[in-house]
Amino acid sequence: MIETPTTAGKETLEYALRPHAVPRSVLVERYRPVMMMVRQILGVVPHAMSYFEIYPPAFKTYSVLVPSFLDIPRCDLGRGISPDLRSLVLYIASRSYGCSYCSAHAAGVGTVFRGPGGSLERNKEALDPGACELFDPADIAAINYATAVAKIPAEVRLSHRLELARHFSEEHEESIVLAATLMGFLNCAMDSLGMVLEWHVIENARKYLEPSEWTPNKNFVPEYDADIIEADKQSDDGETLGPLALARTMAGIIAYDRGALAAIPGRPVKVYDQIREVMGFLPYYFERVERVSTKRVLAHCMVEQIHTSDGKIAVWLRNALDFVAAKQAKNNLLAAHFAYGAVRAGASVTRLVEAMEPSDELGREQAAFNFARVAAIAPAEVSRKEIEDLTKFWTPEGIIELVVTLSIHGLLNRYTSSYPRDSYEPEIEAFVAEHGKALGLPPTPNSEGSRWDEAAAKVRLSAKR
Repeated sequence: MIETPTTAGKETLEYALRPHAVPRSVLVERYRPVMMMVRQILGVVPHAMSYFEIYPPAFKTYSVLVPSFLDIPRCDLGRGISPDLRSLVLYIASRSYGCSYCSAHAAGVGTVFRGPGGSLERNKEALDPGACELFDPADIAAINYATAVAKIPAEVRLSHRLELARHFSEEHEESIVLAATLMGFLNCAMDSLGMVLEWHVIENARKYLEPSEWTPNKNFVPEYDADIIEADKQSDDGETLGPLALARTMAGIIAYDRGALAAIPGRPVKVYDQIREVMGFLPYYFERVERVSTKRVLAHCMVEQIHTSDGKIAVWLRNALDFVAAKQAKNNLLAAHFAYGAVRAGASVTRLVEAMEPSDELGREQAAFNFARVAAIAPAEVSRKEIEDLTKFWTPEGIIELVVTLSIHGLLNRYTSSYPRDSYEPEIEAFVAEHGKALGLPPTPNSEGSRWDEAAAKVRLSAKR
């Protein structure tokens, strides 16, 4: 239902949505602390923020995900993994997935206190780490893990977990996994949109990343994007905050997060109660994640994005879309979770079976399912056909909501692939016993989940002796 014609011009959803993007000046007025903090770390205000704000809950999700999953400001203060390692994991995961936009951003991720770009010299060598002396065995373990987890289907194996266990504590391993997990959300969102790159980011990518065969691909096409780049040149991107402005920004971020997560309990046990009530069961990853802030952000994703009656998309359809995405990713656990959620919200098993296959009988739901199939692979393969179908049946707000829905699957796919389970939760086990055959769900989601944890624990114990 977008009036902008999509039969000509750049073949990206971003280009179709460009007339609806919220101006940067409006974003600064509404969310100044968030905007300034992101600029402090990246060196730019990402264009993507103007598109997320088309559907304001999407902007909120983005804004609470990033600091929690990147362990800001603990990592920046030297109390977690190093900022260099954080940037390395973000960059390698994005290159492995195939997102030029996220790769260019991640390579330059800096810190709250020192600003952006401190890891660019190091990251530019990371695709061939053996050719230089910049990476130690711990770095190589993180590189190999980030490369494997970003594939769809994920290629994480026990060997990756064991290498992480040899070099990192459980706390630091979680930081690595959560950094890669965040990129599951961002890679899916930015690549399915075809987000246009910013001028400063393009300049750095050309200098540092092009020798490793990075190209902007669909994320910068001069014929269509020159006006945006010229506007970028007039911005204050590249500047960093002074001590007083940074202190005010940090205080503003704390206040923003408090308001954004006001509906999510602060204590883990209360979070679990909320999730059981909303979802009908407690997914194992809520208890598995150690950081309380991350538990709360995950709860926000499920309570206020997937299982909510707000927005343009029915609860059953959000779950059904992520069921389709999970089937594409061959993630049996998430496929079962989202199938359960869809049926619990009113979908029939027959409708879910139909959703897995393309159909010539196009309509609003089918356009969304077709988009889910191409957005859930790596890299995303959103063609003019999907763009035209979405813009015919969906509003700009609805399209961004679709993107966020599928990106939450991308996030969970990374985490559950890193920490697989060999059994379903009790409610899901009963659902699979009844409907698994029709939905193509095996009796157990993975045969090695417990063994991975046990083997990693033994490696860490041996390392301490």
